[in-house]
Formats: sequence, structure tokens, C-alpha cells
Amino acid sequence: MKWLCAIVSALLMSAVQADQVTQFGQYQLHYNTFESTFLTPEIAHQYGLTRTKGQALLNVAVTTQAAGELPQPQRAIVSAQVTNLLGQIVTLSFITIEEGDSIYYLAPFTKTDDEILKFTVEAKTSADSTPMTVNFQRHFYVD
Repeated sequence: MKWLCAIVSALLMSAVQADQVTQFGQYQLHYNTFESTFLTPEIAHQYGLTRTKGQALLNVAVTTQAAGELPQPQRAIVSAQVTNLLGQIVTLSFITIEEGDSIYYLAPFTKTDDEILKFTVEAKTSADSTPMTVNFQRHFYVD
């Protein structure tokens, strides 16, 4: 589990550096995609994820951060859809990863070579809260 936390933490750090975090009041919504092959076989097996060149993962986390303090993870209700350029929409299914104080949400999705995918991610801190929504797109390749 520590390997997954390290991988996801590194990916979140790269997400922050690449402006893949959006502020919503007191909350930050972090989002990133990465290749499923970045996971070790052991971690992929532990969480029932497939490691293949044709699959990637959407990583989402919600945090709060007071001035001068480290970000604090927040539980969230996360949903997402991915749309290809033909307009085909797939609703993603997330698994929750909790390790120590870290909380991440991962959803696998299929990709093809030289494909642009558009994502809509929504996170809510409770069923009654206002959704935090981000839209972004990524260009994927299969090596």
C-alpha cells in the first residue's frame, strides 16, 4: 500500500505543479491521469486494477489547507465522465484508496493511440453540498 500512496502522491505533486488543481472556496480539487502500467503488479492486483497499455487511471483527491499548514484530505463523493471526439460518453467507476491520512479516488478508463479524451469530474463533500466540477482534456498515446 505504501507504494501506491507514494505513486499517487508523486502524481498529485506533479498535478499541482501542472495546475491540475482547482480551488473551490476552502476546498482544492486535485485531478490527474496516469498510465495503469505505472502501478506495480502487486498494487494493481490488490485493488483489482488492470495494468495494460490500453488503460489509464483518473486520480482525484479533495483537500483543505489552512494558511501555513499542510493540505488535509477530505472524504468526497466523486463521479466522472469521459467523452471521446466521436461524442461517446463513458461514466467512470471509482475505487477509494485510504492509507494513513491520505484519501484518493481512482477510476480506470480505456484509451487508444493518438486519442483526445475530455473529462468532467464532480466531487461533493456531502450529498447536500454544492458540486465542485472541473472539465479538462488529455491527449493519449499507446506505446
